[in-house]
Amino acid sequence: MLPSSTSLNRHVLAILDKCNDLHHLQQLQSHLISLGHGNTYFYAFKLIRFCTTRLCNLRYARFLFDKFYSPNIFLYTAIVAAYAAVPDHESAVLIYRDMIRKNRSKPNHFMFSIILKSWPEVLRSYGVELVQAQIGKSGFGGYPVVQTAILDAYSRYGDDVHLARKVFDEMSERNVVSWTAMISRYTRAGKVGNAILLFKEMPEEIRDTPFWNCIIAGCVQNGLFSEAIAFFRRMVVEEGNRPNQGTVVCTLSALGHSGMLQIGKCIHGYIYRNGLSLCLYVVNGLIDMYGKCGSFEKSRIIFDKSPETNLATWNSLINCYALHGRSHDVIRFFEDMLQHEDGLKPDVVTFVGLLNACTHGGLVSEGRHYYDMMINDYGIEPQIEHYRCLIDLLGRSGRFEEAMEVVQGMRVPPDEAVWGALLNGCKIHRRTDLAEFAVKQLLEINPDNGGYSAMLANLYGELGKWDEAQKVRKKLSEENAYKAAGCSWIEVDNQIHSFHSVDKSHARKEEIYAVLKCLADTSTMQYAS
Repeated sequence: MLPSSTSLNRHVLAILDKCNDLHHLQQLQSHLISLGHGNTYFYAFKLIRFCTTRLCNLRYARFLFDKFYSPNIFLYTAIVAAYAAVPDHESAVLIYRDMIRKNRSKPNHFMFSIILKSWPEVLRSYGVELVQAQIGKSGFGGYPVVQTAILDAYSRYGDDVHLARKVFDEMSERNVVSWTAMISRYTRAGKVGNAILLFKEMPEEIRDTPFWNCIIAGCVQNGLFSEAIAFFRRMVVEEGNRPNQGTVVCTLSALGHSGMLQIGKCIHGYIYRNGLSLCLYVVNGLIDMYGKCGSFEKSRIIFDKSPETNLATWNSLINCYALHGRSHDVIRFFEDMLQHEDGLKPDVVTFVGLLNACTHGGLVSEGRHYYDMMINDYGIEPQIEHYRCLIDLLGRSGRFEEAMEVVQGMRVPPDEAVWGALLNGCKIHRRTDLAEFAVKQLLEINPDNGGYSAMLANLYGELGKWDEAQKVRKKLSEENAYKAAGCSWIEVDNQIHSFHSVDKSHARKEEIYAVLKCLADTSTMQYAS
């Protein structure tokens, strides 16, 4: 006697739970065929899902799927989800398109939420809009899971942030995923102010760790390091959320850029006290933070004590030492890395740090050697950062003919950093003729930067071209062009205080200016006496 459907379901699920490999699965499949269930959708779905999620065997899952002349929506959903997860977005889209064109099955809300991850990858220009139109015709536009998927797709692929916000505002239900997707879209568009305003509207009780990671990472990516640190403090201290490795890595990056060593030490202690795993990402983040804050000994200790290292670990160490001009240490680390038992090969990031170190140390022959090694030995195509380092190195040493040969041979258009590096060398060696050329190139790239126009006027003055200098200054005054203000900062009581030229925005500005006046008066009295 054949078992009842309920007992057979339990029987099949129990066997699946014990399956360890494809051979076991094929035995179960043969058993189902012998019972007359070889083409039963429910069991086919279970077998396909097991193939993709447990065995990671997409090939056999596709074999099972292709046996059905007219698969139902659940089989289609299972195979499309498997391809999207690989990811093989093109195959996912082709299967979905075949389902629609042959009218074999109608998509449901689960299918739409999955295909929204793949279709925009294949058709970036209008993929989201295309699926959204199908959703509207199918009547699934009001489902929260579909609305969240549309929002997520617009946040990742849409060019217009307002489209994502429109979807967000029209959502019938908002969960932490939808709030996170919208805030992430704002930060990727550089609209951090909008992201923070939306953050204030979000219910506190639904904020989870991935959400906090989103807002902290968004601030870091947009250079708002103090804000990122403030959000971390609010997350842990005020709202009592537990950070994970991703949170720590983002916060360490912000601390490194801000030079806030003391808070960095506190977070390092927090990692140990709370049992957070010291994965390679955290190790690399600690090395980077300590190195950027100038604590090289601590960076090296963490590096030496790490049970494992990868290329990113070496790059973190190399780039931190390079940033502070420890050129010979960088070269020694690089040579040690090449001899390492893991057989690591340097990448574009490694050579940026190496060339940067040679620039700071004035090591021209070594810099040329490593630049040639990068191209000839490792087949790495120079990026704009490599060109900038090499031109800066040659310009600082007064080798302008070689520097111009590099500029003329670049396979990418020179940017502001390249011409700025050349200009810096010209100022050191007083090559006003070449400096004039470099400043004109900078003005072509960014004509609104008043700093470049001021440089050009000063150069004309040095060359005795007073009429030209006057014309530039007059134009600068008429256009009211901006000039980036210099900035300095200091850490006091675990808080960063930044100051710009003629800055009166600080909360304690009156006390600061009073002390400055007192110092100036004291200096004047000492000079007079």
